[in-house]
Amino acid sequence: MVNTPSLVSIIIVSYNAKEYLISCIEACLQSKYQPIEIIVVDNGSSDGTIAIIHGKYANNPHIILIPLEKNYGPAYARNRGIEYAKGKYFAFLDNDTKPDVNWLIPLIEVMEQDKSIAACQCKLLLMQEPNRIDYVGDYLSQYGFLVQEVQGGELDVGQAENMKEILSAKSAAMVARADVVREIGGFDEDYFIYVEETDLGWRMWLKGYRVVYIPSSIVYHAFGTTSKFYPDFANYNVRFHGCKNYILTLYKNFGRWYIWRVLPLHIGLWLAIACWLMVKGQGRDSYLILKGIWWNIMHLPSSRKKRKLIQKSRKVTDTELIPHILRKRPLKYFYQKLATPHKVGHADSWYRPK
Repeated sequence: MVNTPSLVSIIIVSYNAKEYLISCIEACLQSKYQPIEIIVVDNGSSDGTIAIIHGKYANNPHIILIPLEKNYGPAYARNRGIEYAKGKYFAFLDNDTKPDVNWLIPLIEVMEQDKSIAACQCKLLLMQEPNRIDYVGDYLSQYGFLVQEVQGGELDVGQAENMKEILSAKSAAMVARADVVREIGGFDEDYFIYVEETDLGWRMWLKGYRVVYIPSSIVYHAFGTTSKFYPDFANYNVRFHGCKNYILTLYKNFGRWYIWRVLPLHIGLWLAIACWLMVKGQGRDSYLILKGIWWNIMHLPSSRKKRKLIQKSRKVTDTELIPHILRKRPLKYFYQKLATPHKVGHADSWYRPK
């Protein structure tokens, strides 16, 4: 434990998952790291979440509830939580997670000792099968899609027990320095959902910081709750926002040489996926991918402004950065992921954003 513990602001975004949310809050309250504050940002839930939180935690000064009038998406909601947060560190959790009592201790210790680390990824295990890994960090492939060295659903047999650098941390369970998050402008609210934390981590790297995975910090995740309760909504988000946000992230953060090398190929692969889905009779899914590409065309002026700001303030070149964040995979890897159902996800889990 650090000698002078710093306040950690735990920011939880909630949307129509009151049972999971209460479990998450209760687990946070049992944390052996103190001091903490818990900020719940509710995205316009209609399941009674607000009333339950008011009734159960009205007298707890360490719990702050921020109700939003509608579902603005996680990126916008986390930024509202950041505005209220007073901590030196931000701990982001999804409402369907349950952190171990010691989860914050190794994260804060590492970050206090190494000021170059801007964010840490917890070891995410599947809540339903805690002997299986959900997520331990990702990297960028040469095609612009995210890849993992340890796949979701794998048995946890010690293959992810070393601290390592990663491209970005999944906001289902991550801790970040508050000053760095504010320095880079928080989450990009154009993302709504998916890849927003990839963009955040990438921008941290460009500012000269690092993002790492800490295996001794354990958080359990009830994977796929959105798909379970709102399958149509989840499918729309995956196809449209997934495609839209991947392209936007590459466009904003790559330097001039890499953007011409990777982005055209990346868009071409999205078009190939759209054609593949059309052949399979999934016309609506194909349309949503094309809609994601079209969004980037229509919003090119605003995206160009964001890109200019990022590129102007970057402190690390792509030549310096790429070895830390890129892992090459053969094209066959992505085809197999697309064509073969995943154990814990969808058949398209290779491009399904985290």
